[in-house]
Amino acid sequence: MARSALADPLEKFRFLITWTNSGNSEKTAMQRAGFHDIQMPKRSTNVITYREGIDPDINQKAPGLSSMEDVVMGRGLVGYDASDAGREFYKWMSAVHKPTAGHVARNDLIARSANAAANDYKKDVTIQQLGREGEVVRQWTLYNAFPTNFVPGSDLDASEDGDKSIEQFTLAYEDFKEEVPESTDEASVSPEVS
Repeated sequence: MARSALADPLEKFRFLITWTNSGNSEKTAMQRAGFHDIQMPKRSTNVITYREGIDPDINQKAPGLSSMEDVVMGRGLVGYDASDAGREFYKWMSAVHKPTAGHVARNDLIARSANAAANDYKKDVTIQQLGREGEVVRQWTLYNAFPTNFVPGSDLDASEDGDKSIEQFTLAYEDFKEEVPESTDEASVSPEVS
């Protein structure tokens, strides 16, 4: 008897990235959202141990603060074209380290509000894992993400042959959540009962 495709582990080579401005439901248009590789989001929680002098010879344990590990994404570097496609992440990185337009004098920095650029550089990033037919089968959303590191291409080496130049982005985020994909049809996921 043949096994159902629903029982097979998912393949990891088809995925899509989208982003939204924090607090907005409308997706920001991306010229080129394809990536070569993406690290999955990770959450870890510290363990707090506590023991009083009259307690048994074991420590009590409780969860402490949680932290999120940065996500690194890489994609093949492409040349410029007339529309400057594929530069959206570079613009995003620039918004983080230059949150104001133009040159700002040191004295003017004090007058700028603390969250002046928050809407420009903090975004919700969605990672979608796709099935064989291109349907969304798993989905994770990173909340209030922003780039912390940008490498515009691989190191150049005249002795290498066949390697592609890869640009990398590192994203920090406050939290993530696995969500039920919007495009999932429950009838196709749930087995029929006869």
